[in-house]
Amino acid sequence: MDNYRPKWIHKPYPRVSHFRGQFLISLSFGLFIFLFLLFFQPFGLGNMDTNKTVYVVGFGLITTFIMLANYSLSPRIAPGFFDADKWTVGKDILYGLWNIISIALANYVYHVKVGGQSIDPDAILSFIIITASVGAFPLTIMVFINELYLNDRHQKNASKISQQIESGILADQFETKQKNVVIGDSESDSFELNEEDLLFVQASDNYCHIHYLEEDKISTRLIRTTLKNIEVQLSDLPHMKRCHRSFMVNRQKISKITGNARAYTIHFSVSDKKIPVSRGIKKDSFFA
Repeated sequence: MDNYRPKWIHKPYPRVSHFRGQFLISLSFGLFIFLFLLFFQPFGLGNMDTNKTVYVVGFGLITTFIMLANYSLSPRIAPGFFDADKWTVGKDILYGLWNIISIALANYVYHVKVGGQSIDPDAILSFIIITASVGAFPLTIMVFINELYLNDRHQKNASKISQQIESGILADQFETKQKNVVIGDSESDSFELNEEDLLFVQASDNYCHIHYLEEDKISTRLIRTTLKNIEVQLSDLPHMKRCHRSFMVNRQKISKITGNARAYTIHFSVSDKKIPVSRGIKKDSFFA
């Protein structure tokens, strides 16, 4: 029993990291809390005769503000936990529960200060329980449905792209005369290779690992440069494409594409290395 782990909880899941998405989600939750309190009137709201709507608006605004604050501060406090490439269904649900608890506490403080109530530990617990009851179930259902939808969509798209790769449709776009390219910022720290042998480039701080074929075997060369510089140096090669903040790949060498709820993954027939594709990369522009 101790070894049992729900596989779904550990599935990859996209973390909302851009402000527009964070703002829309926070605003939606604030609106939901406002409407829920206005219609169901828990916490004695039904006994209020005046300024009820204005009072309830405060709960909605606090919900929105707390969620935006959590989105901004949490990744700075625990950057490792909030690594977008390691984000899972379980982490998203756990983070959602933290939002629920922090919203409940903030709304309780608002309720005490504005409503003229005295602090009551039992009331705090009641706030948390009711808020969690309202938010936990729809939160989990929303994550579950979204994970199924994204996973299915990415898998179908990945399958279509892989079929194009196998049929040679994508390879036909790059039928140009092969040439040698020089990678590096200086003569002492650069090297020349045939572009056909270049597999992918992986960035690591101010260094880049160049992975290439040498006599049908994978070789790696470490040079002091940035991925941005290499991207500029290879800008005239249409098949070289940046797919991630840390990776640039030779699209001619891709054997297949797989997908999950978070994003796509690139595979090579000559290497076991799997390259992630950032969610910010448009599928049509990268694989077309």
